[in-house]
Amino acid sequence: RPLCPSEFSFLIRVTATHVFSKGAVMTANSRRVMPGGHACPKLINRSRLGFTLVELLVVIAIIGILVALLLPAIQAAREAARRAQCSNNIKNVALAVLNYESSNKVFPEGMTFNPPDAGAQLASLNKFGPNWMIKILPNLESQALYDSFDKNVVNGKVVWTPINEAGAGNKNIAARGTEIPSLLCPSDGFNQVKYEGHGGNWARGNYAGSAGRSFLYGPADPTSNPQPVRDNQHMAGPLTKSWSGTSWSAGNNLYCKRGVMGPNAGVTVGQITDGTSKTIMVGEIRAGLTQRDARGVWALGHAGASLVAMYGSKGDANGPNACYSNSDDVVADPDLVDTAGQCVASTSATALNECMTVSGGGGFDQATVRSKHPGGVHVAMADASVQFIVDEIETSGCYGDCCTVWDWMITSSDNGGVGPYNRVVRGNTCN
Repeated sequence: RPLCPSEFSFLIRVTATHVFSKGAVMTANSRRVMPGGHACPKLINRSRLGFTLVELLVVIAIIGILVALLLPAIQAAREAARRAQCSNNIKNVALAVLNYESSNKVFPEGMTFNPPDAGAQLASLNKFGPNWMIKILPNLESQALYDSFDKNVVNGKVVWTPINEAGAGNKNIAARGTEIPSLLCPSDGFNQVKYEGHGGNWARGNYAGSAGRSFLYGPADPTSNPQPVRDNQHMAGPLTKSWSGTSWSAGNNLYCKRGVMGPNAGVTVGQITDGTSKTIMVGEIRAGLTQRDARGVWALGHAGASLVAMYGSKGDANGPNACYSNSDDVVADPDLVDTAGQCVASTSATALNECMTVSGGGGFDQATVRSKHPGGVHVAMADASVQFIVDEIETSGCYGDCCTVWDWMITSSDNGGVGPYNRVVRGNTCN
């Protein structure tokens, strides 16, 4: 058959340029039918337009490997930034406490209350006065928030409406629900959920004052109520023996067990005889896991909410991030409460997975320092220096005997002079 014009032109181009092997071909499936019934082939350029399936899978695999290598590094960098922010926060809180002490010549009380309101049991206190965190608000550049709490001056004395007071129109409800960014550690993902017990609307906080190495438990007025049998391990006010250290029975542990900020009591700088750089003043804590978990509440003065207490030897909250069953004795969600005995595996999977084990006693008396930082927690010493304490610091374990380095860091007046932390017992008094 005669050549079509396009075929003739194609042969001339191929002959002239020697590009026939470059991939330009004629296919019989792409033809134009010419007059007379002749089919003229259509030229098609079969140059590649994309990846093959194998190449695409290889690229995806390489990207996946790179992501797997980079993601941990990115997460570590983000946590390092969060940890640095948390360290700055606790430093600022510690400086505010020292500014309060400088103005008042005494550290703020960890928690305040009217002793008759506490009755025979501080752990079940139901009327809370201002705690140490409320008292230092003016030193945290939060004077307006401090002023917004409900209080009156009666006979020259400031009288506070209970911070946990409920009811419409109570100014404390809005004040205690105010979120303070400098009191929140960015690593704690639970600190945006408010606590709804004790009248409701409580904002969270991640820093707690150190009350010492005793339970916040027992009668608040030791002169008119019989002391518990374990009087050397219970602290309910400035006159109780674990705070004052005076005249307890022979054979009991004679270490002074107070910290820096306790129930209706705070020490002076002169009373921190161990040295301000060796005594924990503020520790990091975690916010409660649910709306019914009272841990990590900045305006609520008690163990676990804004204080750490009995977090050394002779207790089951011994050490940073202690995960023993029933370790924190606080008001908590029944779904988190352990039903197991002491020093055994937790029965609450949620609490155990988060290392937030809790007892179901229905009151407050014990809590330890906790954080979401891998490997440890921040503490601020009484000179406002910040240390990161690893979870593996020496402790005596669950209900272990005193004393270890951790115990000496908790107490402010165990009065020794041996080693980096004091280890010599003075006697039966706290100066």
